[in-house]
Amino acid sequence: MSARDDWEARHRANAGEPPGPPSAWVMRQAGSLARGALVLDLAAGRGRHAAPLAALGLGVVALDRSIEALRDVRGAAGTVHRVVGDAGALPLRERVFDAIVCVNFLDRALFASLHRWLRPGGRLIIETFTSGQVALPSGPRARAHLLEPGELPRLVAPLHVAAQHEGLVRDAAGERYVAGVAAVNPASP
Repeated sequence: MSARDDWEARHRANAGEPPGPPSAWVMRQAGSLARGALVLDLAAGRGRHAAPLAALGLGVVALDRSIEALRDVRGAAGTVHRVVGDAGALPLRERVFDAIVCVNFLDRALFASLHRWLRPGGRLIIETFTSGQVALPSGPRARAHLLEPGELPRLVAPLHVAAQHEGLVRDAAGERYVAGVAAVNPASP
């Protein structure tokens, strides 16, 4: 079974279940976005961030490679648009988004190019697992899916880091070791 087939099977098994609560830190960062801003929820999964972002009055494009995951994405009518696609080959026009939100997904090569999809002044909000996660009983274990200490701010260059955090987090989304960055695209194109 391919990795894609495995993800489809996982999402199919959870069909109809609520996606779980969003990251409190990510939602605090997104709270500063202007009503009506267009946001890409990259690797959106079943929409645990897409729906709350839409509830803030944001237009949301939920992108994931899993058709099964996107079937469960919910949001206010007309504010969440589901797109099946590979994050490594974004099927989207450049400089169109006011913000990109990316949670629990790590593609080091992709992160350095995310600024291309942000309008000047746009924000990138990322939170994903760090190597500390191996101390907990669940979550990713493969080093390819875990950030090293201090790595995330370097990965989002040339964006300017406005806020960041790293370490053990406990919120409604659970207990996990993560790093998060909110970064701004420079004003000049």
